[in-house]
Amino acid sequence: MSQSIHWKPVRKRPEAAYVHIPFCAKKCGYCDFNAYSGYKDTTKRRYVAALCEEIKCKAEAGPPLSSIFFGGGTPTQLASRELIEILQTLEQSFGISKDAEVTVEANPNDAKEHDWAALAGAGFNRVSFGVQSFNPSVLKMIDRTHAPDDAIDAVELVRAQGLTNVSVDLMFGLPRQTLSDWKRTLAAAYALDLPHLSIYGLILEEKTPFWGRIQRGRLSLPGDVAQAEMLRLAMDLSAAAGYGRYELSNYAKGNFQSKHNKVYWANEPYFGFGAGAVGYDNVSRVTNISRPRLYIDVILSGDIKITENAEMPDRLESLGESMMLGLRLPGGVSFELLSERYGMDVQAHFRAALDAGTEAGLLSVNGSQVRLTDHGVFFASDAMILFL
Repeated sequence: MSQSIHWKPVRKRPEAAYVHIPFCAKKCGYCDFNAYSGYKDTTKRRYVAALCEEIKCKAEAGPPLSSIFFGGGTPTQLASRELIEILQTLEQSFGISKDAEVTVEANPNDAKEHDWAALAGAGFNRVSFGVQSFNPSVLKMIDRTHAPDDAIDAVELVRAQGLTNVSVDLMFGLPRQTLSDWKRTLAAAYALDLPHLSIYGLILEEKTPFWGRIQRGRLSLPGDVAQAEMLRLAMDLSAAAGYGRYELSNYAKGNFQSKHNKVYWANEPYFGFGAGAVGYDNVSRVTNISRPRLYIDVILSGDIKITENAEMPDRLESLGESMMLGLRLPGGVSFELLSERYGMDVQAHFRAALDAGTEAGLLSVNGSQVRLTDHGVFFASDAMILFL
């Protein structure tokens, strides 16, 4: 296929929606998300009103939503009735399919404040708890406000009230974390017999408190070798516990893979609602006003012009994104499918990158498929940057 073939992306009406709730009881030192602490309930209530107005103003006919993800921040900083109100607004504006995956992120110590039976009855059917560690000293070091027992109690509570599709986030490479400590955290998670686990390595982001502490020599983290050992341990023990790794950082039993995250990895469209939320329609990527009060004031003044940033990736930018995202999956990327999508010979276009990645032992090319090697999994960012 020639690269000269005309390529014009066609807007696709998303069937997935991300809803951003920017509030936290306390923002963690490693977090660079659009999240804030200290907001009062009155402001949160105004935020819900503005968020629902944004959803209604963007209502559009089309297939019902098949995936909805409430993220943050901490969505459970809102009351159950407010979360339900937002979900009902989505239903009224876009429709929600009967088999949709509807996820809400939560902190373990927020769980007891919610009516999970009511949330389940309204359509929420998946909960993702930010646990990170089962070591109390490590939790304190990373500014988490819950104790290990809070996480165990939270999982039991939501299950008892009808929500059995539960995931927990775990992190390695944390301050003062050792390999033996990490092994104990993994064992505690496996003991909960959850259908899904997200296991991430800590990424230091500029302008976060952790970054500043590192620069001032006030914080030390496990080295690269130790972090690689932690990742290998997570992969091996998760497999032994019955989890299949279906993405670099995600593990599931049976059919409990996250539908919503698969949308991102396939570089498919999704709505973005809320302060700082990003939406993508296969043509443009739009980011909303990030500051909650400004977002609220603009919308409640009757103006829905809340775009803070907009970009239209060209063909090669979009292709590079699809390659990098697809390499996160164990099966990797199909040259045939991407060539059809982008109207060009993708394998020929990336020949130099593929040769370099293969020579370095990061990539494996098999016919019309490319994937990370077992070695490449540990150096995924080095492999992905080849396609920028």
